[in-house]
Amino acid sequence: MRILLVQPAPFEERRLGLENTVWRSEPVSLTSIAAMVPEHEVRILDMRLEKPNVLPEVMSTWRPDIVGTTAMTTDAYQAQAVLRLARQIVPDALTIIGGHHCTMNAESYYVDWVDGIVKGEGELLFKEIVDRWSATPRAERTTALLDGLQGLDARLPDGTRWRGGKAKNAPSLDALPAPARHLIEQYHGQYFFLAAKPMASLFTSRGCSFDCNFCAIWEFYDRRTRFLSADVIADRMAACTEPFIFLLDDNFMTRVDRLERLATVLEERKIKKFWMTQGRSDFIAANPELIARLAKVGLMGVLSGYETNDPDALAGLRKRSTLDSNTRAAKILKENGVISTGIFMVRPDFEEKDFADLYDYIEALGVAIPLVTILTPLPGTEMWKKHRQDLLTEDFRLFDLLHAVTPTRLPREEFYKNYVAWKRVGRTSMRNFFDRKTMLKRWPFYLRALPNFPGMVVNRVRYQRIQFDYRSYLRDEAGIISERAQGGPPPEVSLASK
Repeated sequence: MRILLVQPAPFEERRLGLENTVWRSEPVSLTSIAAMVPEHEVRILDMRLEKPNVLPEVMSTWRPDIVGTTAMTTDAYQAQAVLRLARQIVPDALTIIGGHHCTMNAESYYVDWVDGIVKGEGELLFKEIVDRWSATPRAERTTALLDGLQGLDARLPDGTRWRGGKAKNAPSLDALPAPARHLIEQYHGQYFFLAAKPMASLFTSRGCSFDCNFCAIWEFYDRRTRFLSADVIADRMAACTEPFIFLLDDNFMTRVDRLERLATVLEERKIKKFWMTQGRSDFIAANPELIARLAKVGLMGVLSGYETNDPDALAGLRKRSTLDSNTRAAKILKENGVISTGIFMVRPDFEEKDFADLYDYIEALGVAIPLVTILTPLPGTEMWKKHRQDLLTEDFRLFDLLHAVTPTRLPREEFYKNYVAWKRVGRTSMRNFFDRKTMLKRWPFYLRALPNFPGMVVNRVRYQRIQFDYRSYLRDEAGIISERAQGGPPPEVSLASK
């Protein structure tokens, strides 16, 4: 049986967004479910890397029996368009979608051209779906076959829906097969994080045990974290031909014993990779010796949510970290030559002084690569549920952390002028971090990445012409954001306490 899995493309070329400019990771969600059905003929199309005509051509000539796609919130409409195209070209194919957005917002896909919505982790359920579909003669295949599957929200032939809650999770991540990375071999060398290219993408855990109110990861995984064993992680890292690896864990740094064991295995097996991941600043601050050891076995970069310079706002977000832990984490990473990418958030209720204070804080903190976002009530989060009535739009294209979807205290033009002023912060931070002494500590990494720096600089400069022009933000939201936002009334409710 033929199965086509599609990673949606950005919805508008050269629009604001960090994907394809700062970071492009492998479609691990698709390679993971593909690995569950090795007996079938599976193709993966990454439409971020294909010309638009490729998708309809493949559907027309290859005639898949199942078409599947995935979506984060900003991909919601592109993913729906993939399945609508499938219904037009291969009307008998089963169309299914999974991923974060549809798990939290299944009703977004209550349309005639989406047969099944997978809620939660997809591997086990995807195999059940494929088994039922392939075991049935083509002439007898209908969505009635999906009735009763746990984790599936299915549109049945009579127009009713089967709503099966959330999918069962695999009891052990080690029991799942390694992602079928051979299915994206045609894109080798096109995944990266800044100058780290070619870059492989792996996961070593799933979930997060924290409950920040602006994040829905913990709700997706029911506030439970599961881990791959150190030996399996090492096996998968060793199997990558790429010198750079991004470990996609939502929170890699959670258990000291696990990371100590991983460091031991990487040392014993002499696995030489440069790897990056995501982790909390308070963990880094509490474990300087462990960070130093991980750096010796390849840790080159950590992306952390430092969030804010305001301790009350930090508490209001339920972050459970402190400004002191932020400062110590940035210092520890620099001391070990680990590139720190820091996420910070401006709030819609900011005034000019608030912007200036945050930017001064970022410069003093000394993270290598700051990324400044706009606090957004993302669908599925507690913040979304609490402040949905304050939203100026529910157009998911603007839920990209780069647009204010609630009223701003400043007039919107002034808000975005102050927002793009963080350009100076990036220059200062990079200059302060990437000094000769720090770079010499990890010279093998910089030597290996050196050929990629010219291309990275060209991409960044091209994108920054859009990113740091306040008019880009106003253009994106024209005709979408409500008229009542344009005058900049003070919001009645702040998304985080000040």
